[in-house]
Amino acid sequence: MTDASAPGSLRAGLRRLATGLIAYGVIGLTLALVATIALVVVGGRLSTLGGRVEERLETVVATLDRTSTALTDAAASATSSAVTIERTPPIVRQTAQTIADLQADLRSVQDQMGRIQILGRQPLAGVSDAFGRMASNLDGLDTRLELIADDLDGNRTALLANATSLAAFGHQMAVISDDLEGGAVQDSLDDVRFAISIISIVLLVWMTIPAAGALWLGRWLRAEVGED
Repeated sequence: MTDASAPGSLRAGLRRLATGLIAYGVIGLTLALVATIALVVVGGRLSTLGGRVEERLETVVATLDRTSTALTDAAASATSSAVTIERTPPIVRQTAQTIADLQADLRSVQDQMGRIQILGRQPLAGVSDAFGRMASNLDGLDTRLELIADDLDGNRTALLANATSLAAFGHQMAVISDDLEGGAVQDSLDDVRFAISIISIVLLVWMTIPAAGALWLGRWLRAEVGED
């Protein structure tokens, strides 16, 4: 390359550089415009989503409130039933003891009547047998009543445990309902929208400034090269 051709080659290189800078600037600004449109669309979608979520949350909160009330009522009913059951086993055990005593008395009466003899006969033998049959009919009844009393004690314990669990679950449902009704989800969506907006603006600035600078530099460079 001769010294005479050097300025021409340099000018051609500068023109190509200017063209590249202008192309870079145009592409960058176009992408920034597309990103801005996408940001607007996404913001609109998020706003629509926020509205839908708010509508759904009203239904969810109402359902949680009803569930919490139902669980609390169920816990109260279980507690009340447990109190009633708690009073029943002593009565059942007392009945079992009464039956055991009655059976013993019937056996005693049977034995005594069976021993009565008049002129070598036992005129009360039939009555004695009747008392014996009544005593036999009561066999095992006191034991079964004792088992029923034990089962009632176990059921009372289970009911109290269920009542505690239901009350705790109902309270948890109420807390969740209060959180949702207080706008926790809406605030989170607002935070997401704000974060996306900030990040998008930073990216747009990061894309726009170099693109605009490259476009300006390319136009200036082309103008300078064209003046010679």
